[in-house]
Amino acid sequence: SIESFFDYENVNMGDILVCKFVANGKPITDLRTVAFLTKMNETMSLFREKKVTRCCLYFHVGKLKMPTNLKLLKEYSDIFKQNKDILEKKLQFTIIQSSNNVFRMFFKLFKQFYTPIKPMYLCKNDEQTNNCLNDSNLRSNLPTFNVSQS
Repeated sequence: SIESFFDYENVNMGDILVCKFVANGKPITDLRTVAFLTKMNETMSLFREKKVTRCCLYFHVGKLKMPTNLKLLKEYSDIFKQNKDILEKKLQFTIIQSSNNVFRMFFKLFKQFYTPIKPMYLCKNDEQTNNCLNDSNLRSNLPTFNVSQS
């Protein structure tokens, strides 16, 4: 099987399913991109299961190599567009963890293809991420990307 550039883990935190994607430093190749997009589609299918009522996406991108292929961004954003119905219903928020400002530019670029419909929080370290996951008051003080008001 193809090694991905993310390690994946789903964690139940009370009544919320947290789908973690942790970059592992492997280079982004075409085959790994296909594997990642497949995993994102599987995650969306998981969100559609009745037993999942609330969910969160968590991307730790500290070790992610910057993608040079904008086609990946478009295909990635298409997954969110195709699953807008379930995301509106069940996704609570998304966390992006990175201490790297380059990724802030990357997500601004991503937003040219897709405008998040739920809050997307930027966390710099594990402590901020844990606070974001567990404390709505602290979460409200974190930097976020603009959300579409559709």
